[in-house]
Amino acid sequence: MKIKLGGGSVDDSRRFTLSDWEGAVEEPLSGDVSVPRPVFRRGTDDFADNHNGNAPMPPEESAAPSADDSSSTRATTRRRSSVGSAMKGSIFRRISFMGSLDGTAETADPQSGSDRGTDFTSSTGSNIWSKLVSHNESLWDGVDGKGAFDDDDDDESVFDDDGKNGDCRKSMKRCGLTWWWETQHFFSTMMRYPHILVISLVTFGVLCGVGIAAITAEKENYIAKQKSTAQFVARETANWFSDEFRRAMLPLYSVQQGVLHSGYFDSLPEKIGRFPNLLVPGTEETDFTVRNVTGICDDRDMINKFRSIVRPINQDNNLDGIVVGYRLFPNNVACLTEPHAQESSDGFNADDFPQGEALLSSDNAFGLDTGSSAFPLWKMITTDLFINRQFNIFGPFNMPPMSELICGHLAIWKDVDSTDVVQDTLNVHGTEVAGAWGFIVNFLDWTKMKDKSDIYKRFADCHLEFDLTRVSGSTVGLDSATLAKSENADMLTDENSIVVKTTSLHGEWQNKVGSLNGWEPAWFPGAVAGIVLASFVLAFLTASTLVERQLHRNLLYKVMPRRAIMKLQRGQTVLEKFNLVTIFFSDIVGFTNMAGNMRPIQVMKMLNELYTELDKLVEKHNVYKVETIGDAYMVVGGAPSRVPAPLAAERVALFALEAVSFVRKFRTKDGNRIFIRAGLASGPTVGGVVGCSMPRYCFFGDTVNFASRMESTSKKMKIQVADITYRLLQDAPTASFVMTKRVEGDIVGVQVKGKGHQVTHWIERAGPRAWDSFVNDEEDVKRDVETPTISSKYSKENYGIKEADSAAEERNYTSEEIYDAMTTQDWESLGHASSSLVAATDDGYSLGFRACALLEHHLLCVLQERDPSAEMNLSVKIQINQFVQEVSETYGTAKFHNWSHANHVTTSMNKLLAVIQEGGEEPIPLNSFSLVFAALVHDAGHTGMSNKILKDIDHPLSKKFDDSIPIAEKNSIDIALDILFRDNFASLRNAILPGEMDKIEFARTLFQSILITDIATPDRVKLGIERFKASQDSQDPDVGLCPLASHISDLFDGVGLDESVKDEHPDEFVVTSSGLKRCVRNEHLMLLSDVGHLCQSWENFIKWNFRLFKELMDCHRKKLCDNPRETWVQGQIAFFDKYIIPLAERSHTFFPDEFGDAIITNAMNNLKLWTMFGIQATNIMALGVRNDEREEAVLMELYGLGSDYLARKGQK
Repeated sequence: MKIKLGGGSVDDSRRFTLSDWEGAVEEPLSGDVSVPRPVFRRGTDDFADNHNGNAPMPPEESAAPSADDSSSTRATTRRRSSVGSAMKGSIFRRISFMGSLDGTAETADPQSGSDRGTDFTSSTGSNIWSKLVSHNESLWDGVDGKGAFDDDDDDESVFDDDGKNGDCRKSMKRCGLTWWWETQHFFSTMMRYPHILVISLVTFGVLCGVGIAAITAEKENYIAKQKSTAQFVARETANWFSDEFRRAMLPLYSVQQGVLHSGYFDSLPEKIGRFPNLLVPGTEETDFTVRNVTGICDDRDMINKFRSIVRPINQDNNLDGIVVGYRLFPNNVACLTEPHAQESSDGFNADDFPQGEALLSSDNAFGLDTGSSAFPLWKMITTDLFINRQFNIFGPFNMPPMSELICGHLAIWKDVDSTDVVQDTLNVHGTEVAGAWGFIVNFLDWTKMKDKSDIYKRFADCHLEFDLTRVSGSTVGLDSATLAKSENADMLTDENSIVVKTTSLHGEWQNKVGSLNGWEPAWFPGAVAGIVLASFVLAFLTASTLVERQLHRNLLYKVMPRRAIMKLQRGQTVLEKFNLVTIFFSDIVGFTNMAGNMRPIQVMKMLNELYTELDKLVEKHNVYKVETIGDAYMVVGGAPSRVPAPLAAERVALFALEAVSFVRKFRTKDGNRIFIRAGLASGPTVGGVVGCSMPRYCFFGDTVNFASRMESTSKKMKIQVADITYRLLQDAPTASFVMTKRVEGDIVGVQVKGKGHQVTHWIERAGPRAWDSFVNDEEDVKRDVETPTISSKYSKENYGIKEADSAAEERNYTSEEIYDAMTTQDWESLGHASSSLVAATDDGYSLGFRACALLEHHLLCVLQERDPSAEMNLSVKIQINQFVQEVSETYGTAKFHNWSHANHVTTSMNKLLAVIQEGGEEPIPLNSFSLVFAALVHDAGHTGMSNKILKDIDHPLSKKFDDSIPIAEKNSIDIALDILFRDNFASLRNAILPGEMDKIEFARTLFQSILITDIATPDRVKLGIERFKASQDSQDPDVGLCPLASHISDLFDGVGLDESVKDEHPDEFVVTSSGLKRCVRNEHLMLLSDVGHLCQSWENFIKWNFRLFKELMDCHRKKLCDNPRETWVQGQIAFFDKYIIPLAERSHTFFPDEFGDAIITNAMNNLKLWTMFGIQATNIMALGVRNDEREEAVLMELYGLGSDYLARKGQK
């Protein structure tokens, strides 16, 4: 058989060379077989490279190491075939099959030139090159069609391809699917990254807040404008009435002067006489005392004279008929009236006094003696006029035929003639008033005055309702309080109206003015809805932007580490050195042959399925995937994120074990199995980015090459590790590995190119390491000290409290953030709930987090004082957590001396140290750490019983120590030091106490600060005060003042020192003035921290006071002490006076004046409140203890005592 190529022909036995293909064109072969022409480059380099390095190996040979491995990452993985290289290798393995299409083809070895039989012939239907001669299969069948991806979502069969309708339906479905996928992806990304949701919600909240604040401000301006309008109209109306009243009352003054100076009426008082002259029998001592003034007050001449005075005055003032009449009361007796009914025919002008004739025609008040009448109205009027000497306006009231009438009253006074005392005085309800002649009254038509004011129209034009009332002035309940109101005034409420108060001659008026629809503008709800909608749209756009940025960032971070990206963005070279990392290499056994028998798409899909799962394991074990080259997979532990070498090796080894386990179960789509081999090596390496185009983060160095050798010399489904990796895995922090030494025959290990003979090991399996640390899994290691596990014994056994939400929240914060939050609290409000990081709690988890944060911060300061570049290593952090855990478990169930109080004292101590440092004192880190340490442990092991009780009941602790040392305090020191000096705290102990001087300073501070807290012993308190006074003196102090003189041996034993240290450091054991000052400072800080709650807020004081009360009540129930209730009130007052206040006053020596003043002020305030409410508070406490009430309920009642008082005093 001959094949025709480019117009020529060849015999079927001839083997083809590369030159035979050059210039070939595609022509039909005999038998209708056409051969597509592959195009090769003319040069020989590519051929040689692929020919020599990528020839496929049989499966049984694939485990053998390549002879051409080099030292770089690229060189070590070059022998691994990619998809493309597999295809190239297949060319030379199968090129000879062209010579014989009958299935008997042989393969030429392109390197040696010798022939070698092969199993891969033209009969292999799935072989790529068989497709070149098959008209039934396309080489790239499935690349663009459905065959390429069996799970392609875009199944064309669901669309109608007939015309535009099908295209439209197809586009709509694709748009719908796209929208649905994008929506799901959007929300899943938001849920996966809560900060996007938080920022979006904050954006929405801020925009809503700003927008609503803006329109609310505009609404308030609108409301203010509406109210201003209402107030203006109300005041303008009131001013009009005030002016009109003055105009109406002005004629009254003129009539007064006319009566007084005309002389016409001088005889009237004398004729009427003093009471009871002319008294009508039977009217005395009644509401209407009447005198018979007939012939006196009805004299025509008198009437005409009165008219001659009144009428011109009224006409001149042009009051438009508002004044409807006048009446004269000489000697306070109703006498002359204008207009008078009898004078209507004698020139009475009705226009001057409209309705006046009808009003006064009855003369029902004729002869009424108002100065003697018991009627309240007249008694009020005459009292105002003559005793209070003030103008009086009464009304409006009903006096038929007029419904609304107001009358004004003006007193008339005469010159007093001292020669006739009786005639010159007037009896006003039993009071003799000198110079009183009587009074004049005018009557106003209130209805007409309102009509003239247009009051109803004024408010109606502004769409306002009103209710005008009189709130003060002359009234005895006979006149109406309502002066005028609109039709719907009864519908006014406090929400839709304002009150405008004004004053006039008529007294104080109040006008309730408002709008039935309220003050709020009608557009406000719509504006709010618009703002919310716009804010939502902008927040959604913000969320969309953040989601896109996050997805972009995620993709970028998957390509290379964050630090590398940041350096590249700054234009810097990315180059990092790593001292000890662990590298993993793997490849697929027989991949070249496998790829040669699969379509490229199939190879790609298989590798994608495999490596996708391996990528998940990379993320799970927190290692770094470097790259994949064909079937090779490279992973690094300990870089680019630096972790301890044993931890890095552990992570990579666990990843390798799980990867092999996964591959063991993995099957291709065709059901075929694959096998991998893997190798691990550890050592130094360099990581970085080479070049600018298509940058990749790569690793270089001998360790990379060595790891590749471990893989290439490994076996199928086995993990081979170098000796250094083996040793690191033996120190793995959380996992225990079972490893066997590689032994083949009598040979231990394996020969490695470039390394010689190496002892290696196989990793067989791994399990959890059995140890008693709180770290139980990788998650705990990753959280490190930021999320310590503190024993919940205290909180659960004492108070039945589960882990609080605040504890879970605090796991999201670093130790430094917790420290900052606790340090920045105000002294007065320590423990107040300004945030979950500082709020008072009895939850053991939260208290543990805080204690760890404070100890970590102060210990880091100690380390950095010794070495500014020092960092706290992982083991020290872990041991701090373990130490805090064990200390917390030594605190028992006492109500006061417990783990919660220890944390409050520690927080107070930390705050005092911060204040001293802010005041300018140079910090001594070891001293600060020692004081915080002492505050935390100062009540460790406390039994809830005082030292006196311990002695009285012959407690075992009382036998442990002699009488010269406080029992509970020394026991706490021993417990703390016993824990610290255990073997499992070696790292922590060495960090704190690396040398003898550190031990001396630490132990001295610990003993000084804890022993002084025995304040129940008067001698110890007095000695402390004496030390304070001596420290203020520049003279050398008395040796007897040293608090540690009798405890030196205990001090040495506690920190592992012997007596020889006194000889080596003699200056440290001499009592000096500076040493005494340090001692007094330490003692004062501890004392103030221990009783800090008494010098803080009322809430802090009363809470711990109640807990101490409960603790003593527990002792009383056990018959260990007397009932504390009997002396509790006075005892607390005495404690303040004799101990707390002097202690607070001494604080000025150590703290800035402002802070020292605050301590004293808080103590004085608490003493004041206790003096006021101590009895009541004690009763509440006693009742709560007796009824076993919840502490929260009792405390709320106790808090209210002080807060209510301070609120009334304006102090809160």
